[in-house]
Amino acid sequence: MLRAAGIVALIVFTACTQNNPPAVASPSPVIPQGNWSQNLTFTGAITGQINAIVPDSGDQVSACTGSNTRTGEQWADTFYVSTDGGATVWEIAFVVNNFRGAGTYSSRDSALVVRSLDHTKAWLNLARDKVTFTMDATQQSGAINAALTDANTGKPALKVTGTWNCRG
Repeated sequence: MLRAAGIVALIVFTACTQNNPPAVASPSPVIPQGNWSQNLTFTGAITGQINAIVPDSGDQVSACTGSNTRTGEQWADTFYVSTDGGATVWEIAFVVNNFRGAGTYSSRDSALVVRSLDHTKAWLNLARDKVTFTMDATQQSGAINAALTDANTGKPALKVTGTWNCRG
Protein backbone atom coordinates (compact mmCIF):
# COMPACT_ATOMS: atom_id res chain seq x y z
CA MET A 1 0.00 0.00 0.00
CA LEU A 2 2.81 2.45 0.87
CA ARG A 3 4.52 1.60 -2.42
CA ALA A 4 1.37 2.50 -4.39
CA ALA A 5 1.05 5.77 -2.47
CA GLY A 6 4.69 6.58 -3.28
CA ILE A 7 4.12 5.91 -6.99
CA VAL A 8 1.02 8.14 -7.01
CA ALA A 9 2.95 10.91 -5.24
CA LEU A 10 5.79 10.61 -7.79
CA ILE A 11 3.31 10.86 -10.71
CA VAL A 12 1.60 13.91 -9.18
CA PHE A 13 4.95 15.58 -8.48
CA THR A 14 6.18 14.91 -12.03
CA ALA A 15 2.96 16.24 -13.54
CA CYS A 16 3.11 19.41 -11.46
CA THR A 17 6.73 20.18 -12.28
CA GLN A 18 6.17 19.69 -16.04
CA ASN A 19 3.78 22.67 -16.11
CA ASN A 20 6.40 25.11 -14.84
CA PRO A 21 8.32 26.96 -17.55
CA PRO A 22 12.10 26.54 -17.45
CA ALA A 23 14.04 29.20 -15.61
CA VAL A 24 15.62 31.85 -17.81
CA ALA A 25 19.16 32.86 -16.98
CA SER A 26 19.79 36.51 -16.18
CA PRO A 27 21.73 38.33 -18.85
CA SER A 28 25.35 38.86 -17.99
CA PRO A 29 27.14 42.16 -18.53
CA VAL A 30 27.87 42.52 -22.22
CA ILE A 31 30.61 45.11 -22.05
CA PRO A 32 33.13 44.45 -19.29
CA GLN A 33 34.11 47.28 -17.03
CA GLY A 34 37.08 49.21 -18.27
CA ASN A 35 37.99 52.84 -18.24
CA TRP A 36 34.46 54.18 -18.69
CA SER A 37 35.22 57.88 -18.79
CA GLN A 38 32.29 60.09 -17.83
CA ASN A 39 31.72 63.81 -17.99
CA LEU A 40 28.57 64.22 -15.91
CA THR A 41 27.54 67.07 -13.65
CA PHE A 42 25.08 66.76 -10.76
CA THR A 43 23.28 69.88 -9.50
CA GLY A 44 20.63 70.11 -6.81
CA ALA A 45 20.36 67.39 -4.15
CA ILE A 46 23.81 66.11 -5.17
CA THR A 47 26.44 68.48 -6.48
CA GLY A 48 29.66 67.69 -8.23
CA GLN A 49 31.43 66.37 -11.28
CA ILE A 50 31.84 62.75 -12.35
CA ASN A 51 34.75 61.77 -14.58
CA ALA A 52 34.98 57.97 -14.22
CA ILE A 53 33.30 54.97 -12.66
CA VAL A 54 34.51 53.37 -9.44
CA PRO A 55 35.97 49.83 -9.54
CA ASP A 56 33.62 46.86 -9.33
CA SER A 57 33.24 45.43 -5.84
CA GLY A 58 30.95 42.58 -4.70
CA ASP A 59 27.39 43.26 -5.92
CA GLN A 60 28.47 46.68 -7.18
CA VAL A 61 29.19 45.73 -10.83
CA SER A 62 28.96 48.17 -13.73
CA ALA A 63 27.35 46.72 -16.87
CA CYS A 64 26.12 47.92 -20.25
CA THR A 65 24.20 46.08 -22.97
CA GLY A 66 25.96 48.23 -25.56
CA SER A 67 25.82 47.32 -29.23
CA ASN A 68 24.22 43.91 -28.60
CA THR A 69 20.78 45.47 -28.13
CA ARG A 70 18.40 45.02 -31.08
CA THR A 71 15.46 47.16 -32.17
CA GLY A 72 12.49 46.70 -29.84
CA GLU A 73 14.59 45.38 -26.96
CA GLN A 74 15.58 47.18 -23.78
CA TRP A 75 19.00 48.88 -23.74
CA ALA A 76 20.55 49.44 -20.30
CA ASP A 77 23.64 50.86 -18.65
CA THR A 78 24.31 50.72 -14.91
CA PHE A 79 27.45 52.13 -13.35
CA TYR A 80 28.79 53.34 -10.03
CA VAL A 81 30.39 56.75 -9.47
CA SER A 82 31.49 59.21 -6.84
CA THR A 83 31.30 62.97 -7.28
CA ASP A 84 34.61 64.80 -7.34
CA GLY A 85 36.41 61.68 -6.06
CA GLY A 86 34.46 61.71 -2.79
CA ALA A 87 33.72 58.74 -0.56
CA THR A 88 29.98 58.50 -1.35
CA VAL A 89 29.24 56.12 -4.21
CA TRP A 90 26.11 56.54 -6.31
CA GLU A 91 24.47 54.02 -8.61
CA ILE A 92 23.32 55.41 -11.97
CA ALA A 93 21.08 53.45 -14.33
CA PHE A 94 20.03 54.48 -17.82
CA VAL A 95 17.30 52.43 -19.52
CA VAL A 96 15.88 52.83 -23.01
CA ASN A 97 12.67 50.92 -23.60
CA ASN A 98 11.71 49.91 -27.13
CA PHE A 99 15.21 50.63 -28.38
CA ARG A 100 15.40 52.10 -31.91
CA GLY A 101 19.16 52.50 -32.31
CA ALA A 102 21.31 55.61 -32.24
CA GLY A 103 19.42 58.85 -31.74
CA THR A 104 17.58 60.93 -29.18
CA TYR A 105 15.17 59.54 -26.60
CA SER A 106 12.80 61.53 -24.39
CA SER A 107 11.30 60.75 -20.98
CA ARG A 108 8.64 58.64 -22.75
CA ASP A 109 11.33 56.28 -24.03
CA SER A 110 14.01 56.44 -21.37
CA ALA A 111 14.47 56.27 -17.64
CA LEU A 112 17.26 57.52 -15.43
CA VAL A 113 17.70 56.56 -11.79
CA VAL A 114 20.34 57.81 -9.37
CA ARG A 115 20.40 56.24 -5.92
CA SER A 116 22.56 55.68 -2.88
CA LEU A 117 23.99 52.23 -2.31
CA ASP A 118 21.82 51.73 0.78
CA HIS A 119 18.73 52.73 -1.29
CA THR A 120 17.67 55.41 1.21
CA LYS A 121 18.07 58.19 -1.36
CA ALA A 122 16.83 57.95 -4.93
CA TRP A 123 15.94 60.24 -7.81
CA LEU A 124 14.18 59.25 -11.02
CA ASN A 125 12.46 60.81 -13.97
CA LEU A 126 8.68 60.97 -13.91
CA ALA A 127 6.47 61.73 -16.91
CA ARG A 128 6.57 65.45 -16.07
CA ASP A 129 10.39 65.55 -15.93
CA LYS A 130 12.24 66.65 -19.04
CA VAL A 131 14.80 64.11 -20.22
CA THR A 132 16.90 64.17 -23.35
CA PHE A 133 19.05 61.05 -23.72
CA THR A 134 21.19 60.71 -26.84
CA MET A 135 23.13 57.70 -28.03
CA ASP A 136 25.75 57.60 -30.76
CA ALA A 137 26.10 54.90 -33.44
CA THR A 138 28.30 52.70 -31.22
CA GLN A 139 25.46 52.42 -28.67
CA GLN A 140 28.16 52.87 -26.03
CA SER A 141 28.27 56.64 -25.51
CA GLY A 142 26.15 59.75 -25.74
CA ALA A 143 24.75 62.64 -23.74
CA ILE A 144 22.15 63.19 -21.03
CA ASN A 145 20.20 66.23 -19.88
CA ALA A 146 17.70 65.12 -17.25
CA ALA A 147 15.64 66.64 -14.48
CA LEU A 148 14.92 64.09 -11.75
CA THR A 149 12.36 63.89 -8.97
CA ASP A 150 13.15 62.82 -5.41
CA ALA A 151 11.58 59.36 -4.99
CA ASN A 152 10.86 60.04 -1.31
CA THR A 153 9.29 63.51 -1.53
CA GLY A 154 7.98 63.63 -5.12
CA LYS A 155 9.60 67.04 -5.60
CA PRO A 156 12.02 68.06 -8.39
CA ALA A 157 15.46 67.75 -6.85
CA LEU A 158 18.33 66.71 -9.12
CA LYS A 159 19.68 67.60 -12.56
CA VAL A 160 22.12 65.38 -14.46
CA THR A 161 23.88 66.77 -17.54
CA GLY A 162 26.87 65.81 -19.65
CA THR A 163 28.27 62.88 -21.56
CA TRP A 164 28.33 59.21 -20.61
CA ASN A 165 30.38 56.29 -21.87
CA CYS A 166 30.26 52.54 -21.36
CA ARG A 167 33.29 51.56 -23.46
CA GLY A 168 36.18 49.76 -21.90
